[in-house]
Amino acid sequence: MMTQIEPNFRTNAWLLNFGPGLRAAVGTQVLLHIIDDPKIHPVPCTPAHCHSVVSWQGQLLPVLDMASLLDDGPQTHLLLAIAGYQDHTENVTRFGALLISAPPAAIAVGATQSCPLPEQPVGWNKYALSCFDYHDVAIPILNLARIFSPPTNFTQMQADYVVQNLTQNTLEPL
Repeated sequence: MMTQIEPNFRTNAWLLNFGPGLRAAVGTQVLLHIIDDPKIHPVPCTPAHCHSVVSWQGQLLPVLDMASLLDDGPQTHLLLAIAGYQDHTENVTRFGALLISAPPAAIAVGATQSCPLPEQPVGWNKYALSCFDYHDVAIPILNLARIFSPPTNFTQMQADYVVQNLTQNTLEPL
């Protein structure tokens, strides 16, 4: 049975597509920028799901591949979604980038759409805050603070390596 979406709901989430059958959502105020054909830079000795950075507004941001993180398969990305999130331990706003395979879709979500997390892939329980039913599909809501925190993210030493090589123009885009 398809969930009924009340007509007076306003758009309050972005539906992100990470590849075949792998979707999640973030709040509308979380998604800050979409970059088409981004220049991303590799970071050595990092996990496959977070092996690069992108320069955005004078900052180097980690680039996370959710498909690789959850399915062990790299994603064919088309776009980069820049997101802002609150780091509750330091009460600071931080930024990160997510590889996405299609432009995000603005959707309306309400409390009546709450549902359990999908059983597959298994990792959703670590990286989602909650979940909602959207046209008979369970859509996790991403916990960006968890996704972009160590050990998911690369270390400061690896970030320093990238900064040094970018400033010396010795780091090539992927």
